[in-house]
Amino acid sequence: MSVVVGEHLPSAGENTTPAPITHDDKASQYLGTLSTTAALGTSMLSMRQRAHFETTKRVLAAAVNERLASATIETSESPTLLLRAPNAQAPYDGIWIKCGIRAGAYVEMDGLRPIGFVRAEDLLTPVLVGNTPGEASEEFDPIPLCRIICSWQPESAQSGYGDLLMKEVQSATDNQLKWLEIAATQPRLNLMSPFADWEQSVVTGHPTHLLHKTCFAQAPLAPIVPDDIPGLLSPEVSFISVPKSELRINGPFEESLEPLLKSLGVPTEPEQPDHIIVPCFTRQLPAIMPSFPQARVIKRVSDCCRAQISMRTVSFMPEVDFPHHVKLSLNVQITSGLRIVKPAATVLGPLFGKMLPNLIPSNLWIFEEPASVTGAQDELLKAAQISCVIRKLPVQHAESLDEVLIPGAGLIQKPFNEDQTYMEILFGLDGLKKKLDWFKKYTELLLSAFIPPLVRYGIGFENHLQNVVVRVNVKTKAVTGFAARDLEGTRIHYPTFVRSGYDLSELPKDSSNVSDDIRSPWDKVHHSLIQDHLGPILHMLGLESHGAWTIVREELEKVLDPSGDPDARALHEFFMEKTMPIPGFMGMRLIGRYIEA
Repeated sequence: MSVVVGEHLPSAGENTTPAPITHDDKASQYLGTLSTTAALGTSMLSMRQRAHFETTKRVLAAAVNERLASATIETSESPTLLLRAPNAQAPYDGIWIKCGIRAGAYVEMDGLRPIGFVRAEDLLTPVLVGNTPGEASEEFDPIPLCRIICSWQPESAQSGYGDLLMKEVQSATDNQLKWLEIAATQPRLNLMSPFADWEQSVVTGHPTHLLHKTCFAQAPLAPIVPDDIPGLLSPEVSFISVPKSELRINGPFEESLEPLLKSLGVPTEPEQPDHIIVPCFTRQLPAIMPSFPQARVIKRVSDCCRAQISMRTVSFMPEVDFPHHVKLSLNVQITSGLRIVKPAATVLGPLFGKMLPNLIPSNLWIFEEPASVTGAQDELLKAAQISCVIRKLPVQHAESLDEVLIPGAGLIQKPFNEDQTYMEILFGLDGLKKKLDWFKKYTELLLSAFIPPLVRYGIGFENHLQNVVVRVNVKTKAVTGFAARDLEGTRIHYPTFVRSGYDLSELPKDSSNVSDDIRSPWDKVHHSLIQDHLGPILHMLGLESHGAWTIVREELEKVLDPSGDPDARALHEFFMEKTMPIPGFMGMRLIGRYIEA
Protein backbone atom coordinates (compact mmCIF):
# COMPACT_ATOMS: atom_id res chain seq x y z
CA MET A 1 0.00 0.00 0.00
CA SER A 2 1.20 3.46 -0.85
CA VAL A 3 -0.54 6.74 -0.33
CA VAL A 4 -0.53 9.61 -2.78
CA VAL A 5 0.25 13.05 -1.41
CA GLY A 6 1.59 16.30 -2.83
CA GLU A 7 5.22 15.18 -2.59
CA HIS A 8 6.05 16.40 -6.08
CA LEU A 9 8.91 18.69 -7.01
CA PRO A 10 7.32 22.10 -6.36
CA SER A 11 8.47 25.30 -7.92
CA ALA A 12 9.93 27.99 -5.72
CA GLY A 13 6.93 30.25 -6.23
CA GLU A 14 4.21 27.99 -4.82
CA ASN A 15 2.38 29.38 -1.81
CA THR A 16 3.02 27.25 1.26
CA THR A 17 1.79 29.59 3.99
CA PRO A 18 -1.50 28.57 5.65
CA ALA A 19 -4.20 31.19 6.09
CA PRO A 20 -4.53 32.36 9.71
CA ILE A 21 -7.35 31.26 11.97
CA THR A 22 -7.85 32.05 15.63
CA HIS A 23 -9.15 29.74 18.35
CA ASP A 24 -9.36 31.45 21.70
CA ASP A 25 -9.05 28.33 23.82
CA LYS A 26 -6.67 27.10 26.51
CA ALA A 27 -4.99 24.64 24.18
CA SER A 28 -4.02 27.30 21.64
CA GLN A 29 -2.84 29.64 24.41
CA TYR A 30 -0.68 26.88 25.90
CA LEU A 31 0.83 26.01 22.52
CA GLY A 32 1.41 29.69 21.80
CA THR A 33 3.31 30.04 25.05
CA LEU A 34 5.53 26.97 24.75
CA SER A 35 6.09 26.50 21.00
CA THR A 36 7.16 29.92 19.78
CA THR A 37 10.50 28.62 18.51
CA ALA A 38 11.93 25.27 17.47
CA ALA A 39 14.76 25.60 20.00
CA LEU A 40 12.34 26.09 22.88
CA GLY A 41 10.43 23.04 21.69
CA THR A 42 13.40 20.77 22.48
CA SER A 43 15.81 22.44 24.88
CA MET A 44 13.40 22.31 27.83
CA LEU A 45 12.86 18.54 27.52
CA SER A 46 14.42 15.83 29.66
CA MET A 47 16.28 12.99 27.93
CA ARG A 48 13.25 10.71 28.33
CA GLN A 49 10.91 13.36 26.94
CA ARG A 50 13.23 13.89 23.99
CA ALA A 51 13.24 10.14 23.29
CA HIS A 52 9.45 10.03 23.48
CA PHE A 53 9.03 13.00 21.18
CA GLU A 54 11.39 11.58 18.53
CA THR A 55 8.85 8.79 18.09
CA THR A 56 5.75 10.88 18.82
CA LYS A 57 6.47 13.40 16.06
CA ARG A 58 6.94 10.57 13.55
CA VAL A 59 3.64 8.98 14.61
CA LEU A 60 1.78 12.27 14.17
CA ALA A 61 3.42 13.07 10.82
CA ALA A 62 2.65 9.56 9.54
CA ALA A 63 -1.00 9.91 10.57
CA VAL A 64 -1.28 13.14 8.56
CA ASN A 65 0.70 12.02 5.52
CA GLU A 66 -1.07 8.67 5.24
CA ARG A 67 -4.51 10.27 5.70
CA LEU A 68 -5.14 8.28 8.87
CA ALA A 69 -6.24 11.57 10.45
CA SER A 70 -8.03 14.67 9.27
CA ALA A 71 -5.57 17.53 9.75
CA THR A 72 -5.57 21.30 9.66
CA ILE A 73 -2.80 23.81 10.26
CA GLU A 74 -3.94 26.85 12.22
CA THR A 75 -2.13 30.03 13.18
CA SER A 76 -2.96 32.29 16.08
CA GLU A 77 0.00 33.31 18.19
CA SER A 78 1.95 30.41 16.65
CA PRO A 79 1.21 27.71 14.05
CA THR A 80 -0.45 24.53 15.32
CA LEU A 81 -1.29 21.18 13.75
CA LEU A 82 -4.69 19.75 14.69
CA LEU A 83 -5.47 16.06 14.13
CA ARG A 84 -8.88 14.45 14.51
CA ALA A 85 -10.75 11.42 13.22
CA PRO A 86 -11.01 11.23 9.41
CA ASN A 87 -14.82 11.43 9.63
CA ALA A 88 -14.94 14.23 12.20
CA GLN A 89 -17.60 16.81 11.34
CA ALA A 90 -16.01 19.78 13.12
CA PRO A 91 -12.50 20.80 14.27
CA TYR A 92 -13.13 19.68 17.86
CA ASP A 93 -15.57 16.84 17.17
CA GLY A 94 -14.51 13.95 19.42
CA ILE A 95 -10.96 13.31 20.60
CA TRP A 96 -8.35 15.57 19.01
CA ILE A 97 -4.56 15.87 19.10
CA LYS A 98 -2.69 19.13 18.75
CA CYS A 99 0.96 20.11 18.55
CA GLY A 100 3.10 22.99 17.42
CA ILE A 101 4.56 23.20 13.95
CA ARG A 102 7.61 25.26 12.99
CA ALA A 103 6.64 28.67 11.65
CA GLY A 104 8.82 28.27 8.55
CA ALA A 105 7.65 24.74 7.75
CA TYR A 106 7.21 24.15 4.02
CA VAL A 107 3.84 22.41 3.56
CA GLU A 108 1.60 22.52 0.50
CA MET A 109 -1.87 23.61 1.60
CA ASP A 110 -5.45 23.60 0.39
CA GLY A 111 -6.84 26.32 2.61
CA LEU A 112 -6.09 25.09 6.12
CA ARG A 113 -5.67 21.45 5.06
CA PRO A 114 -2.16 20.11 4.41
CA ILE A 115 -2.05 18.21 1.13
CA GLY A 116 1.73 18.01 0.91
CA PHE A 117 4.29 16.24 3.02
CA VAL A 118 4.39 17.16 6.72
CA ARG A 119 7.89 16.46 8.03
CA ALA A 120 8.29 15.06 11.52
CA GLU A 121 11.23 17.39 12.14
CA ASP A 122 8.91 20.40 11.79
CA LEU A 123 6.63 19.34 14.65
CA LEU A 124 7.10 20.86 18.10
CA THR A 125 6.17 20.18 21.69
CA PRO A 126 3.91 20.27 23.57
CA VAL A 127 1.49 17.67 22.26
CA LEU A 128 -2.00 18.14 23.65
CA VAL A 129 -4.96 15.75 23.72
CA GLY A 130 -8.55 16.74 24.42
CA ASN A 131 -12.18 16.09 23.61
CA THR A 132 -13.61 19.58 24.09
CA PRO A 133 -12.47 22.92 22.67
CA GLY A 134 -11.19 24.29 25.97
CA GLU A 135 -9.77 21.32 27.90
CA ALA A 136 -6.50 19.58 27.09
CA SER A 137 -3.79 17.48 28.71
CA GLU A 138 -0.16 17.25 27.67
CA GLU A 139 1.11 13.91 26.30
CA PHE A 140 4.71 12.98 25.46
CA ASP A 141 4.25 9.21 25.25
CA PRO A 142 3.53 8.09 21.65
CA ILE A 143 1.57 5.01 22.76
CA PRO A 144 -1.62 6.81 23.89
CA LEU A 145 -1.47 8.89 20.71
CA CYS A 146 -0.98 5.79 18.60
CA ARG A 147 -3.94 4.18 20.36
CA ILE A 148 -6.14 7.17 19.48
CA ILE A 149 -5.08 7.09 15.83
CA CYS A 150 -5.68 3.32 15.65
CA SER A 151 -9.16 3.84 17.09
CA TRP A 152 -9.89 6.14 14.15
CA GLN A 153 -9.45 3.20 11.71
CA PRO A 154 -11.37 0.34 13.33
CA GLU A 155 -11.48 -1.73 10.13
CA SER A 156 -7.71 -1.61 9.59
CA ALA A 157 -6.85 -2.39 13.21
CA GLN A 158 -9.55 -5.00 13.84
CA SER A 159 -7.25 -8.05 13.55
CA GLY A 160 -5.03 -7.08 16.45
CA TYR A 161 -2.37 -5.41 14.32
CA GLY A 162 -2.98 -2.14 16.14
CA ASP A 163 -1.78 -3.77 19.37
CA LEU A 164 1.27 -5.15 17.58
CA LEU A 165 2.00 -1.73 16.10
CA MET A 166 1.95 -0.18 19.56
CA LYS A 167 4.44 -2.79 20.81
CA GLU A 168 6.73 -1.90 17.91
CA VAL A 169 6.31 1.82 18.63
CA GLN A 170 7.13 1.13 22.28
CA SER A 171 10.33 -0.63 21.20
CA ALA A 172 11.33 2.40 19.10
CA THR A 173 10.67 4.75 22.02
CA ASP A 174 12.55 2.70 24.61
CA ASN A 175 15.52 2.13 22.31
CA GLN A 176 15.69 5.82 21.36
CA LEU A 177 16.36 6.71 24.97
CA LYS A 178 19.32 4.33 25.07
CA TRP A 179 20.63 5.75 21.77
CA LEU A 180 20.47 9.28 23.18
CA GLU A 181 22.37 8.15 26.28
CA ILE A 182 25.05 6.61 24.05
CA ALA A 183 25.22 9.75 21.88
CA ALA A 184 25.79 11.91 24.94
CA THR A 185 29.12 10.13 25.48
CA GLN A 186 30.37 10.38 21.87
CA PRO A 187 32.75 13.05 20.57
CA ARG A 188 31.96 15.32 17.63
CA LEU A 189 33.08 13.65 14.38
CA ASN A 190 35.28 15.09 11.62
CA LEU A 191 36.59 14.09 8.21
CA MET A 192 39.26 11.90 9.76
CA SER A 193 36.88 10.02 12.07
CA PRO A 194 36.74 6.25 11.52
CA PHE A 195 34.13 4.98 9.09
CA ALA A 196 32.57 2.89 11.88
CA ASP A 197 32.05 6.01 14.02
CA TRP A 198 30.10 7.60 11.18
CA GLU A 199 28.03 4.43 10.81
CA GLN A 200 27.01 4.64 14.46
CA SER A 201 26.34 8.37 14.43
CA VAL A 202 22.77 7.92 13.18
CA VAL A 203 21.20 8.38 16.59
CA THR A 204 17.57 9.06 15.67
CA GLY A 205 17.27 6.69 12.70
CA HIS A 206 14.99 7.03 9.69
CA PRO A 207 13.78 10.66 9.45
CA THR A 208 10.10 9.82 8.81
CA HIS A 209 9.47 6.22 9.88
CA LEU A 210 7.50 5.90 13.13
CA LEU A 211 9.41 2.65 13.85
CA HIS A 212 12.73 4.48 13.42
CA LYS A 213 14.43 2.68 16.31
CA THR A 214 12.31 -0.46 16.58
CA CYS A 215 14.39 -3.55 17.29
CA PHE A 216 11.95 -6.44 17.69
CA ALA A 217 13.51 -9.93 17.89
CA GLN A 218 11.54 -12.77 16.30
CA ALA A 219 11.24 -16.19 17.95
CA PRO A 220 13.25 -18.18 18.75
CA LEU A 221 15.68 -15.30 19.36
CA ALA A 222 15.74 -13.79 22.83
CA PRO A 223 13.85 -10.48 23.15
CA ILE A 224 15.92 -7.33 22.70
CA VAL A 225 15.75 -4.67 25.42
CA PRO A 226 17.40 -1.23 25.40
CA ASP A 227 20.36 -2.43 27.45
CA ASP A 228 21.14 -4.85 24.60
CA ILE A 229 21.81 -1.98 22.16
CA PRO A 230 25.55 -1.63 23.04
CA GLY A 231 25.91 -5.37 22.41
CA LEU A 232 24.23 -5.02 19.02
CA LEU A 233 26.65 -2.22 18.14
CA SER A 234 29.65 -4.41 19.02
CA PRO A 235 28.22 -7.88 18.39
CA GLU A 236 29.75 -11.22 19.21
CA VAL A 237 30.33 -13.31 16.08
CA SER A 238 30.24 -17.12 15.96
CA PHE A 239 31.92 -19.27 13.35
CA ILE A 240 30.07 -22.48 12.59
CA SER A 241 30.96 -25.57 10.57
CA VAL A 242 28.12 -26.43 8.17
CA PRO A 243 27.78 -29.24 5.57
CA LYS A 244 28.22 -27.86 2.07
CA SER A 245 25.24 -29.93 0.97
CA GLU A 246 23.00 -27.73 3.13
CA LEU A 247 24.22 -24.49 1.56
CA ARG A 248 24.19 -22.56 -1.68
CA ILE A 249 27.64 -21.03 -2.18
CA ASN A 250 28.09 -18.12 -4.57
CA GLY A 251 31.52 -16.95 -5.70
CA PRO A 252 34.86 -17.64 -3.93
CA PHE A 253 33.35 -17.63 -0.44
CA GLU A 254 35.92 -19.82 1.35
CA GLU A 255 38.84 -18.05 -0.30
CA SER A 256 37.45 -14.59 0.55
CA LEU A 257 36.82 -15.50 4.19
CA GLU A 258 40.12 -17.26 4.85
CA PRO A 259 42.13 -14.14 5.90
CA LEU A 260 39.49 -13.33 8.53
CA LEU A 261 39.57 -16.86 9.92
CA LYS A 262 43.35 -16.79 10.19
CA SER A 263 43.36 -13.39 11.86
CA LEU A 264 40.82 -14.48 14.50
CA GLY A 265 42.38 -17.91 15.06
CA VAL A 266 39.43 -19.83 13.65
CA PRO A 267 40.46 -23.23 12.21
CA THR A 268 40.42 -22.84 8.43
CA GLU A 269 40.15 -26.58 7.81
CA PRO A 270 36.94 -28.00 9.27
CA GLU A 271 37.20 -31.49 10.73
CA GLN A 272 34.91 -32.82 8.02
CA PRO A 273 36.12 -32.03 4.48
CA ASP A 274 32.54 -31.70 3.25
CA HIS A 275 31.89 -28.76 5.66
CA ILE A 276 32.74 -25.07 5.39
CA ILE A 277 33.05 -22.34 8.02
CA VAL A 278 30.31 -19.69 8.01
CA PRO A 279 30.20 -16.62 10.30
CA CYS A 280 26.96 -15.56 12.00
CA PHE A 281 25.83 -13.43 14.90
CA THR A 282 25.94 -15.40 18.13
CA ARG A 283 22.52 -13.92 18.84
CA GLN A 284 21.27 -15.56 15.61
CA LEU A 285 22.28 -19.13 16.54
CA PRO A 286 18.85 -20.14 17.95
CA ALA A 287 17.31 -19.31 14.56
CA ILE A 288 19.99 -21.23 12.63
CA MET A 289 20.41 -24.48 14.52
CA PRO A 290 16.89 -25.94 14.08
CA SER A 291 17.24 -25.75 10.29
CA PHE A 292 20.89 -26.85 10.22
CA PRO A 293 21.07 -29.65 12.79
CA GLN A 294 24.55 -30.77 11.69
CA ALA A 295 26.04 -27.31 12.18
CA ARG A 296 28.58 -26.99 14.99
CA VAL A 297 30.00 -23.87 16.63
CA ILE A 298 33.78 -23.76 16.13
CA LYS A 299 34.56 -20.47 17.86
CA ARG A 300 32.87 -17.38 19.30
CA VAL A 301 34.69 -14.07 19.07
CA SER A 302 33.83 -10.91 20.99
CA ASP A 303 35.07 -7.33 20.50
CA CYS A 304 36.19 -7.93 16.93
CA CYS A 305 33.71 -5.85 14.91
CA ARG A 306 31.26 -2.95 14.95
CA ALA A 307 27.79 -2.85 13.45
CA GLN A 308 26.92 -0.44 10.67
CA ILE A 309 23.69 1.59 10.39
CA SER A 310 21.70 -1.45 9.25
CA MET A 311 22.81 -3.41 12.36
CA ARG A 312 23.21 -6.57 10.24
CA THR A 313 26.40 -5.53 8.42
CA VAL A 314 29.66 -5.33 10.38
CA SER A 315 33.11 -3.90 9.78
CA PHE A 316 36.04 -5.37 11.66
CA MET A 317 38.38 -3.64 14.06
CA PRO A 318 41.65 -2.36 12.51
CA GLU A 319 43.69 -4.89 14.46
CA VAL A 320 41.76 -7.74 12.83
CA ASP A 321 43.19 -6.60 9.48
CA PHE A 322 40.22 -7.70 7.39
CA PRO A 323 39.14 -4.83 5.10
CA HIS A 324 35.87 -6.30 3.87
CA HIS A 325 32.46 -5.83 5.44
CA VAL A 326 30.25 -8.82 6.22
CA LYS A 327 26.47 -8.79 6.00
CA LEU A 328 24.79 -11.40 8.21
CA SER A 329 21.20 -12.46 8.70
CA LEU A 330 19.54 -11.16 11.85
CA ASN A 331 16.05 -12.46 12.63
CA VAL A 332 15.06 -9.11 14.07
CA GLN A 333 12.53 -6.54 12.88
CA ILE A 334 14.42 -3.25 12.53
CA THR A 335 12.10 -0.40 11.52
CA SER A 336 9.38 -2.41 9.73
CA GLY A 337 11.61 -4.92 7.94
CA LEU A 338 12.83 -8.35 9.02
CA ARG A 339 16.62 -8.18 8.66
CA ILE A 340 17.39 -11.62 7.37
CA VAL A 341 19.26 -11.77 4.05
CA LYS A 342 17.02 -13.32 1.40
CA PRO A 343 18.56 -16.09 -0.73
CA ALA A 344 17.98 -14.10 -3.95
CA ALA A 345 20.01 -11.24 -2.49
CA THR A 346 23.01 -13.54 -1.98
CA VAL A 347 23.00 -14.31 -5.70
CA LEU A 348 22.53 -10.73 -6.90
CA GLY A 349 25.82 -9.36 -5.52
CA PRO A 350 28.24 -11.79 -7.16
CA LEU A 351 26.22 -11.62 -10.39
CA PHE A 352 26.22 -7.82 -10.46
CA GLY A 353 29.91 -7.65 -9.61
CA LYS A 354 30.73 -9.08 -13.03
CA MET A 355 28.83 -6.44 -14.97
CA LEU A 356 28.18 -3.25 -12.97
CA PRO A 357 31.64 -1.66 -13.43
CA ASN A 358 30.82 -1.44 -17.15
CA LEU A 359 27.32 0.00 -16.65
CA ILE A 360 27.77 2.89 -14.22
CA PRO A 361 29.25 6.41 -14.51
CA SER A 362 32.80 7.05 -13.34
CA ASN A 363 31.68 9.14 -10.35
CA LEU A 364 29.74 6.17 -8.94
CA TRP A 365 31.63 3.43 -7.14
CA ILE A 366 30.20 0.11 -6.01
CA PHE A 367 30.69 -1.91 -2.85
CA GLU A 368 31.03 -5.22 -4.69
CA GLU A 369 29.71 -8.42 -3.14
CA PRO A 370 31.95 -11.09 -4.68
CA ALA A 371 30.91 -14.04 -2.53
CA SER A 372 28.06 -15.22 -0.36
CA VAL A 373 26.36 -18.21 1.17
CA THR A 374 22.77 -19.09 2.06
CA GLY A 375 20.74 -22.12 2.98
CA ALA A 376 19.80 -24.73 0.38
CA GLN A 377 16.28 -25.32 1.70
CA ASP A 378 13.31 -24.66 -0.55
CA GLU A 379 11.61 -22.87 2.33
CA LEU A 380 13.15 -19.43 1.87
CA LEU A 381 12.63 -18.24 5.46
CA LYS A 382 14.66 -21.17 6.79
CA ALA A 383 17.34 -20.79 4.11
CA ALA A 384 17.73 -17.09 4.87
CA GLN A 385 18.56 -17.56 8.55
CA ILE A 386 22.19 -18.47 7.79
CA SER A 387 22.87 -16.09 4.89
CA CYS A 388 26.20 -14.28 4.78
CA VAL A 389 27.44 -11.77 2.17
CA ILE A 390 31.02 -10.54 1.89
CA ARG A 391 31.14 -6.89 0.79
CA LYS A 392 34.34 -5.24 -0.50
CA LEU A 393 35.24 -1.59 -0.23
CA PRO A 394 35.37 0.02 -3.69
CA VAL A 395 38.67 -0.82 -5.36
CA GLN A 396 39.07 2.84 -6.33
CA HIS A 397 39.07 3.81 -2.64
CA ALA A 398 42.37 2.02 -2.02
CA GLU A 399 43.94 4.04 -4.83
CA SER A 400 42.62 7.43 -3.63
CA LEU A 401 44.34 8.43 -0.42
CA ASP A 402 42.86 11.93 -0.56
CA GLU A 403 39.24 10.75 -0.24
CA VAL A 404 37.23 9.55 2.72
CA LEU A 405 33.90 7.73 2.73
CA ILE A 406 30.99 8.93 4.89
CA PRO A 407 27.54 7.29 4.93
CA GLY A 408 25.01 9.81 3.66
CA ALA A 409 22.78 9.34 6.70
CA GLY A 410 25.60 10.65 8.90
CA LEU A 411 25.67 14.01 7.11
CA ILE A 412 22.16 15.01 8.22
CA GLN A 413 22.84 14.14 11.86
CA LYS A 414 23.72 16.72 14.49
CA PRO A 415 26.34 16.26 17.21
CA PHE A 416 24.63 15.72 20.55
CA ASN A 417 23.04 18.93 21.87
CA GLU A 418 24.23 20.97 18.88
CA ASP A 419 22.07 22.85 16.37
CA GLN A 420 24.12 22.39 13.18
CA THR A 421 24.16 19.26 11.03
CA TYR A 422 27.42 17.61 10.08
CA MET A 423 26.84 18.91 6.53
CA GLU A 424 27.04 22.47 7.80
CA ILE A 425 30.01 21.72 10.06
CA LEU A 426 32.14 19.74 7.59
CA PHE A 427 31.53 21.91 4.54
CA GLY A 428 31.35 25.33 6.22
CA LEU A 429 27.75 25.99 5.19
CA ASP A 430 27.18 29.08 7.34
CA GLY A 431 24.92 31.09 5.04
CA LEU A 432 22.05 30.68 2.59
CA LYS A 433 24.16 31.20 -0.54
CA LYS A 434 26.76 28.67 0.57
CA LYS A 435 24.04 26.14 1.34
CA LEU A 436 22.32 26.63 -2.02
CA ASP A 437 25.59 26.43 -3.96
CA TRP A 438 26.64 23.29 -2.11
CA PHE A 439 23.23 21.67 -2.53
CA LYS A 440 23.21 22.42 -6.28
CA LYS A 441 26.61 20.78 -6.75
CA TYR A 442 25.62 17.81 -4.57
CA THR A 443 22.38 17.30 -6.51
CA GLU A 444 24.19 17.53 -9.84
CA LEU A 445 26.70 14.87 -8.79
CA LEU A 446 24.07 12.60 -7.24
CA LEU A 447 21.71 12.62 -10.22
CA SER A 448 24.53 12.24 -12.76
CA ALA A 449 25.65 9.13 -10.85
CA PHE A 450 22.34 7.32 -10.40
CA ILE A 451 19.98 8.47 -13.19
CA PRO A 452 21.96 7.28 -16.29
CA PRO A 453 21.93 3.58 -15.21
CA LEU A 454 18.17 3.88 -14.73
CA VAL A 455 17.58 5.27 -18.23
CA ARG A 456 20.07 3.14 -20.14
CA TYR A 457 19.84 -0.20 -18.34
CA GLY A 458 16.68 -0.06 -16.22
CA ILE A 459 18.74 -0.37 -13.01
CA GLY A 460 17.18 1.35 -10.01
CA PHE A 461 19.51 1.35 -7.02
CA GLU A 462 18.15 1.85 -3.51
CA ASN A 463 19.63 5.31 -3.14
CA HIS A 464 18.41 6.49 0.27
CA LEU A 465 20.86 8.11 2.65
CA GLN A 466 21.71 4.89 4.49
CA ASN A 467 22.73 3.02 1.35
CA VAL A 468 24.69 5.78 -0.39
CA VAL A 469 28.19 6.53 0.82
CA VAL A 470 29.50 10.02 0.06
CA ARG A 471 33.05 10.51 -1.19
CA VAL A 472 34.76 13.62 0.20
CA ASN A 473 38.17 15.05 -0.68
CA VAL A 474 39.93 15.73 2.62
CA LYS A 475 42.07 18.53 1.16
CA THR A 476 39.41 20.54 -0.66
CA LYS A 477 36.48 19.38 1.53
CA ALA A 478 34.44 18.91 -1.64
CA VAL A 479 32.03 16.07 -2.40
CA THR A 480 33.56 14.22 -5.35
CA GLY A 481 31.10 11.37 -5.94
CA PHE A 482 29.27 8.47 -4.36
CA ALA A 483 29.43 4.75 -3.70
CA ALA A 484 26.39 2.44 -3.71
CA ARG A 485 26.10 -0.45 -1.31
CA ASP A 486 23.61 -3.12 -0.28
CA LEU A 487 22.47 -4.31 -3.70
CA GLU A 488 19.59 -6.29 -2.19
CA GLY A 489 17.13 -3.44 -2.76
CA THR A 490 18.03 -2.95 -6.45
CA ARG A 491 15.16 -3.11 -8.94
CA ILE A 492 15.78 -3.95 -12.61
CA HIS A 493 13.49 -3.49 -15.61
CA TYR A 494 14.32 -6.66 -17.50
CA PRO A 495 13.37 -5.57 -21.07
CA THR A 496 15.60 -2.50 -20.77
CA PHE A 497 18.43 -4.42 -19.14
CA VAL A 498 18.67 -7.15 -21.81
CA ARG A 499 19.57 -4.47 -24.35
CA SER A 500 22.92 -4.22 -22.52
CA GLY A 501 23.84 -7.69 -23.67
CA TYR A 502 24.12 -9.06 -20.11
CA ASP A 503 22.14 -11.95 -18.71
CA LEU A 504 20.24 -12.25 -15.42
CA SER A 505 19.21 -15.88 -15.84
CA GLU A 506 21.16 -16.89 -12.73
CA LEU A 507 18.72 -15.01 -10.52
CA PRO A 508 15.86 -17.07 -9.06
CA LYS A 509 12.76 -16.83 -11.26
CA ASP A 510 10.69 -15.38 -8.40
CA SER A 511 13.27 -12.71 -7.55
CA SER A 512 11.68 -9.41 -6.59
CA ASN A 513 14.73 -7.62 -8.05
CA VAL A 514 13.60 -8.14 -11.65
CA SER A 515 10.37 -6.83 -13.16
CA ASP A 516 8.73 -6.37 -16.55
CA ASP A 517 7.11 -3.20 -15.19
CA ILE A 518 9.22 -0.11 -15.92
CA ARG A 519 7.65 1.69 -12.96
CA SER A 520 9.22 -0.77 -10.51
CA PRO A 521 12.77 0.69 -10.73
CA TRP A 522 11.35 4.17 -11.36
CA ASP A 523 9.35 4.03 -8.13
CA LYS A 524 12.38 2.72 -6.26
CA VAL A 525 14.58 5.60 -7.40
CA HIS A 526 11.94 8.27 -6.90
CA HIS A 527 11.26 7.20 -3.34
CA SER A 528 14.85 6.53 -2.29
CA LEU A 529 16.70 9.23 -4.25
CA ILE A 530 14.22 12.12 -4.21
CA GLN A 531 12.06 11.56 -1.13
CA ASP A 532 14.52 9.78 1.18
CA HIS A 533 17.81 11.37 0.08
CA LEU A 534 17.53 14.85 -1.39
CA GLY A 535 14.36 15.65 0.57
CA PRO A 536 15.91 15.24 4.06
CA ILE A 537 19.09 17.06 2.98
CA LEU A 538 17.37 20.17 1.66
CA HIS A 539 15.01 20.16 4.63
CA MET A 540 17.79 19.93 7.21
CA LEU A 541 19.60 22.77 5.45
CA GLY A 542 16.44 24.90 5.63
CA LEU A 543 16.24 25.23 1.84
CA GLU A 544 12.71 24.01 1.10
CA SER A 545 11.33 27.52 0.87
CA HIS A 546 14.44 28.91 -0.87
CA GLY A 547 14.23 27.25 -4.27
CA ALA A 548 15.89 23.89 -3.50
CA TRP A 549 13.14 21.92 -5.22
CA THR A 550 13.61 24.10 -8.29
CA ILE A 551 17.28 23.09 -8.24
CA VAL A 552 16.25 19.42 -8.19
CA ARG A 553 13.88 19.95 -11.13
CA GLU A 554 16.54 21.78 -13.15
CA GLU A 555 19.25 19.19 -12.48
CA LEU A 556 16.88 16.34 -13.34
CA GLU A 557 16.14 18.00 -16.66
CA LYS A 558 19.86 18.46 -17.36
CA VAL A 559 20.81 14.86 -16.66
CA LEU A 560 17.79 13.41 -18.48
CA ASP A 561 17.79 15.78 -21.48
CA PRO A 562 14.19 14.74 -22.28
CA SER A 563 14.12 16.42 -25.68
CA GLY A 564 16.57 13.97 -27.21
CA ASP A 565 15.65 10.53 -25.80
CA PRO A 566 12.16 8.98 -25.61
CA ASP A 567 13.12 6.84 -22.59
CA ALA A 568 14.53 9.86 -20.79
CA ARG A 569 11.45 11.90 -21.68
CA ALA A 570 9.13 9.27 -20.18
CA LEU A 571 11.18 9.17 -16.99
CA HIS A 572 11.23 12.97 -16.81
CA GLU A 573 7.42 13.09 -17.10
CA PHE A 574 7.18 10.48 -14.35
CA PHE A 575 9.35 12.51 -11.98
CA MET A 576 7.43 15.69 -12.74
CA GLU A 577 3.97 14.30 -11.98
CA LYS A 578 1.98 16.58 -9.69
CA THR A 579 1.65 13.96 -6.95
CA MET A 580 3.70 10.88 -6.18
CA PRO A 581 3.08 7.87 -3.93
CA ILE A 582 4.84 7.48 -0.60
CA PRO A 583 5.05 4.24 1.39
CA GLY A 584 2.34 4.06 4.06
CA PHE A 585 4.48 2.67 6.89
CA MET A 586 1.83 3.11 9.60
CA GLY A 587 -1.11 1.97 7.48
CA MET A 588 0.80 -1.09 6.32
CA ARG A 589 1.51 -2.22 9.85
CA LEU A 590 -2.19 -1.80 10.72
CA ILE A 591 -2.99 -4.47 8.12
CA GLY A 592 -0.05 -6.66 9.14
CA ARG A 593 2.25 -5.97 6.19
CA TYR A 594 5.94 -5.05 6.23
CA ILE A 595 7.65 -2.37 4.17
CA GLU A 596 11.42 -2.35 4.49
CA ALA A 597 13.00 1.06 5.04
